[in-house]
Amino acid sequence: MAEQRYGIEKSALPRLAKLLERVLNDVKPNPEEIKATTRSINEVVGKLKKVTPKNVEILVAGSVARGTQIRGSSDVDIFLLFPRKMDEKEIEKKGLEIAKKIIDKKAGDTYSMNYAEHPYTKIKFSKLALDVEIVPAYKIRDIKERSTAVDRTQLHNDFVISNLTSKQRDDVRILKTFLNSRHIYGAEARIEGFSGYLCELLIYHYKSFERLLAAFANLKLPLALDMTSLQPEFGKGSANVKKYSERFGKDFVVIDPVDENRNVAASVSDESLARLVLACRELIKNPNDKSFFGHGYSDIGARAKLSKLSKDLGTDMFVLHFKTDEIAEDIIWQQVKRLRLKLNDTLTHHGFCPTLSAQNMADNEAVIAFFVVKDLTIRSCITKGPSVIMGEAAERFMKSHSNSLFFALSGDSIRSTEKPKFTTAEQLLRHALTPKGVDFPSYLDKRRTKLFVNSTSEGIAKMIYQAYSINVSL
Repeated sequence: MAEQRYGIEKSALPRLAKLLERVLNDVKPNPEEIKATTRSINEVVGKLKKVTPKNVEILVAGSVARGTQIRGSSDVDIFLLFPRKMDEKEIEKKGLEIAKKIIDKKAGDTYSMNYAEHPYTKIKFSKLALDVEIVPAYKIRDIKERSTAVDRTQLHNDFVISNLTSKQRDDVRILKTFLNSRHIYGAEARIEGFSGYLCELLIYHYKSFERLLAAFANLKLPLALDMTSLQPEFGKGSANVKKYSERFGKDFVVIDPVDENRNVAASVSDESLARLVLACRELIKNPNDKSFFGHGYSDIGARAKLSKLSKDLGTDMFVLHFKTDEIAEDIIWQQVKRLRLKLNDTLTHHGFCPTLSAQNMADNEAVIAFFVVKDLTIRSCITKGPSVIMGEAAERFMKSHSNSLFFALSGDSIRSTEKPKFTTAEQLLRHALTPKGVDFPSYLDKRRTKLFVNSTSEGIAKMIYQAYSINVSL
């Protein structure tokens, strides 16, 4: 085991213990909340039993069932476990039919259809103040029987309930809060962080939140945690680490104890992992509220704050605002990210390399912001051509650049100095929004996209400022 550079000093242990106790008291559901949630869940399960065939098992899953939920979290997952002999399309259809039967529209219940590997129903029960996801899956006893990705959840439930102590479940709550304060809790595409199940496995492996702190403060990559063999983490450079790293294409691997072919940490980006490392080091050195909860921000007066930021950076601010449809958030987020990176590359290619870029989403809106050096105007640009030794290619290059201001050599390669296609970043971005401009991903419509320069509404400014604040909150 490598020497640990970052460790909790004995003198700091009492302060850390008191801090974690305060955090737990704030985030652990009190007995009244647990009773109320349990009553509501039992009522939903009772409704389901009346309309669900006897050969379909009803399973309450997720953090509520495992006892690792955070105070105020009312999201509940209920799985309808169908016999394996049924066709997948049939269980999808039956699952939706059963879910719709327990909705009371007169009471104000609402529902929406969502899609993971297959459709599931999200219901908001008005009177119960409860959000429930009804998920159809197959009843399995072993991962070898798995047909869909969601089939694993019942095995995850069994593992966590069987292996985590009451103290460790509280530590999971603390870990979730710690990660959430650093904006890295959640496996969604917009977060690329640590899922609830991953949090449970990490506490199970490291035994406590304090030991996890020390482990990640001293993180060495690659790291592989093999939960299936219950081994400690493998040391850097060991054969097993190399095997897992190459197998999953990641430096951080956590093998699912119920499925040796799955990396539970697959969603964790390099940036999210780095944020956790920095957060652990900060908390170890200074066990206080600020170190635990990170550097917060306020989006009040976001327009003025963005204006000051742009002035301090010496940039112009360009904002693309999109109206989006009711599409899964992960899909839209990935498309916005893909477009942001494409436009960033396009700006850079034409000489307008952004100092900063950001993206965000809220409801049916999305934004991308670029901060580019103020009043930057490109009067000429250089295009690299082939070697003069490549006769035909060199001639074709000179012919295709007939409007060149002049040609010159760099070594034996031709360079064309010419007037740029776009002289300003605004000109480039406005062209990108035209039919002949940059290709947009399928769910982003140019006709519903607006470009704002150096000024925007307070609502849009809040979205941009939130994204900026999260990105720079180390």
